[in-house]
Amino acid sequence: MTLLRTLVPLLLALGLTGCAIVLIQPYSPEQRLQLALQRGDIVLVREIMTTLPANEDDPDRAALRAWLERAERHMEQAMLMQAAGHLRREQWTQAQASYDHGLAVRPDSEILRAARARALKEQQEHLQHLRVRLLLSQGRALASLKPLYAQILRADPDDPSVQQASAQAQQDAGQVAEGLLQLGLSAMDEADLALAVEALSLSQALVPDPAAEAALQSAQAAQTRQQALERRAHQAQLQAQWAQRTQVLFSNFEGAMEAGDLPAARRHLLALEQAQPRDATVRRLRRELAKAVDAEVTLGLETGRRLYLDGKIPEALETWRNLLELRPDHPDLQAHINRAERALESLRRLEPGGPGATGTP
Repeated sequence: MTLLRTLVPLLLALGLTGCAIVLIQPYSPEQRLQLALQRGDIVLVREIMTTLPANEDDPDRAALRAWLERAERHMEQAMLMQAAGHLRREQWTQAQASYDHGLAVRPDSEILRAARARALKEQQEHLQHLRVRLLLSQGRALASLKPLYAQILRADPDDPSVQQASAQAQQDAGQVAEGLLQLGLSAMDEADLALAVEALSLSQALVPDPAAEAALQSAQAAQTRQQALERRAHQAQLQAQWAQRTQVLFSNFEGAMEAGDLPAARRHLLALEQAQPRDATVRRLRRELAKAVDAEVTLGLETGRRLYLDGKIPEALETWRNLLELRPDHPDLQAHINRAERALESLRRLEPGGPGATGTP
């Protein structure tokens, strides 16, 4: 109470003499630190910690510093994720606010600074893209409106609203044409020839100009050369891809032949013939496969005959059917299959309960 009686006259005197009022902080740094911790105010905690005297031997102070470091890292990641969510929704202002909040907590974070810089760059590029689209849209709209207004005025020259709209369109056309000309020239400098041709074409359509016409011709010539180079590069890429695919097919064919998988070898050879129909190596492989197939079919026919004569008709039929993929047009093979199928059908009829069986009297 004595201190209060002393301070009140002093404060009144300072106020009456025009001096600034001195605010008395009622809490100690330790008390303010506890209040900041209770509120979860990491920024204030960091600020108060810098004012406290260093005491490396204080375990509570060391634990608090460790907690503060963990909290700052957690906040850094949280703000990065929050900003990324805003960017996905094109909420650029909110994303920057998230980065700024994170940097207020962790001002030395290189990750946050780099992410904020990338976001600003993306925002500027996005804005530039939108402005280009807007200018092109204005050019297309005016290019459509001008002849339409002219047609209406030829039919009704005294329509005041159309006269006013036509005059406004003519005025706007000059401004938009100039913007399109500058856009086209800038696009040429950046080698964006498609954009350059579109912008310069619209500029010339709105307001014919020798400078725009010369730039347009230059851009069209450069675009023609670029397209020719792209076609040649694409053709070379296709040829390289075909060469690589052909090599793979050759390897697959050789592997199938070594494994004795003649059906697979036949499939790979058919693909090779489509890729290289006049290649001498492909013709040699065709002869090699034909010899192997002839030998396989001859052996399979004989194996099937032995099985058939031994009464193993299902096994014989399966053997002959497996050869059909190699020689689907082989006359003897198809005849053997037909005979075996008829024999099996006859046997099924003779089985008890079969369609041809007779009951006992």
